[in-house]
Amino acid sequence: MGYVIGCDIGSQAVKAILLSDRGELLGEAGSSYPIDYPFPAWAEQDARYWETAVVQAVNALLKQCSVDKDDVVAIGLDAQVDGIVAVDASGQPLHPAIIWMDRRAVQETEAIARMFDSRRIFDITGLNLDAYHVAPKIRWLAENKPQVFEQARYFLMPGSYVAFWLTGELGVDYSNASSMLLMDIRRREWSSELCEMFQVPQDRLPPIYPANHVLGTLRPALAERMGLLPATWVVLGCGDEHAASLGAGVIRSGMVCDIAGTAEPVCAAATEPFFDESGLVETHCHSHPDFWLLENPGFVSGGNYRWFRDHFAIEEVKRAAELGLDAYDLLNEMAASVPAGSEGLLLLPCLMGAVTPTWNAHARGTFLGFTLTHRRAHFVRAVLEASAFALRDITDRMQEVGLILNEIRAVGGGARSALWRQIKADVTGLPVSLLNTVETTALGAALLALHGAGLAATLDEAVEMTVKVVETREPDPLTHTQYNEYYQIYRDAYFALLPVFEKAARISQ
Repeated sequence: MGYVIGCDIGSQAVKAILLSDRGELLGEAGSSYPIDYPFPAWAEQDARYWETAVVQAVNALLKQCSVDKDDVVAIGLDAQVDGIVAVDASGQPLHPAIIWMDRRAVQETEAIARMFDSRRIFDITGLNLDAYHVAPKIRWLAENKPQVFEQARYFLMPGSYVAFWLTGELGVDYSNASSMLLMDIRRREWSSELCEMFQVPQDRLPPIYPANHVLGTLRPALAERMGLLPATWVVLGCGDEHAASLGAGVIRSGMVCDIAGTAEPVCAAATEPFFDESGLVETHCHSHPDFWLLENPGFVSGGNYRWFRDHFAIEEVKRAAELGLDAYDLLNEMAASVPAGSEGLLLLPCLMGAVTPTWNAHARGTFLGFTLTHRRAHFVRAVLEASAFALRDITDRMQEVGLILNEIRAVGGGARSALWRQIKADVTGLPVSLLNTVETTALGAALLALHGAGLAATLDEAVEMTVKVVETREPDPLTHTQYNEYYQIYRDAYFALLPVFEKAARISQ
C-alpha cells in the first residue's frame, strides 16, 4: 500500500494528513504559530515558523499512524494565498512574510490606479486592484524597504517558499499565480505588461506549473528531520481555498465551497472563466485543471471569533480547559440561547478591512444596535451571524451573474459548529452540507499528491473515492424570512458608514 501526505500551511497552523492510495484518511496532526500585527491593518509572519511547523506536524502524523517511511510516496502542499516572502538566492527570508490579510499597501495601490487603467488590469487578471494582492505588497517593499527589494532574488508566495525550502526547486502553481495581479488569467503565464506596471522584474518570479506538478524530492537533511526518505516526491500544490474546494469535491457546477477558517473564502467551480464586473467575485484558476474558480478570496471570519474568544471569553477558555472541552463549544452554547438576529445586535465583520459587500481596506469592524438588554451571548451570536451575512453577499452575487447554486459545502474549523452551519443555511436560503472531514484543505493537497504520484488515474477518481457528505442542514423558511430583514440592515449599515470609515482612515494615517 502507498501513502501520501497533504500539508496545509495555513494562517495560524500547519495541518498534515495521511491518505492511503484507496482514499482512506488515516490520521491528522498539526502545529500552530502566531500572527504578528505590528500596526493597524498589518499582518506578518516569520516564514521560519512554517518550516518548524511542517517538521513538527509531519513527525506527529507519522508517529500517530505508525507508517513505514518507505511507503510514503509523496507530499502535496497547499498554503495561504496572497502573501509574499522576499528571499535571497539560497531561499533565506530577508523580511517577515507580508501575509494575505495585510492591507498596508493602500498608497501603492492608489498610485498604480492613478497611473494605469484599473479596468485593463482587471481584464488581464480577473482581479481587483487592491492592497490585498501580492503585486502592491511587492511595491510596498520597493518603496519602504528598498534594500530588501534590491537584495531579493525571488519573491515567493508562502506555498512556493515552503516548496523551495523542501526541494531547492522553484515553482508556483496556476491558482496561486492567478491571485498575484501579475498573471494573464487566460494565458496562464506572467504578464510582461503587468510586471512593467508594478515594476516587478519577471526573473524574480518562479516558473508556473499545474498544481499536480512534481517539483522535486526532499532535501536529504530535511528528509531525515521529517522521518521520510529523500526520494519522497514533493507535489507543488496550490492555494488553500483552491485545495479546500478540491477536497470538498467542488468540481461540479452548482456547488459552493465555504471555507470557515481564519478567513472565509467562498468559491464556486466553473468550466470557463468569466468576470464579475462588480469586482466582488474574482476569477482564479482552480487546482483542478479542467475548471476555473470563481471566488471571493476571504473576509476575516474565524479570526474574528478567535479575537472575541481571546479578549472577551477568558473564563470560558479556563473552564473549557478544566472540562477538556473546546472554548468555542461553550461559546456556541451561549449563542444558541439567543434568538435569530441577536435581538437587533449586528456586527460588520471588517476587523481587517472588507472584501464584502465591497472591497475596502478602510472599513473597520463595527457592532451596532446594542442596548442595555444585550448580554455577552448576543455578541457571540452576532459574530457568527456576521459571517453568514458576508457569505450571503457572495452567494447572492454569484447567482446574480448567472450561476445556479444548489448546495454549500462547509469546511474548515468553523464547519464543526452545527449552530453556525444552520445559521448559514437560514441566512443564505441554501442547504449547507458537512463532509466526512472538515479539513478539506490538507485533503485537497493530498489528492493532488495522490494524482501527481500516479496513485490515482485522475483527480476526479481521487475525489470520488475520498469525499463523502455526512449531513445536510436545510434552511428554515420562517427563520430565513426573519434574517432577510436583518441582512438588509447589515448592508444598509455598511454602505452608510463608508464615508465614516474614509474619514477615520485619514485621521489615523
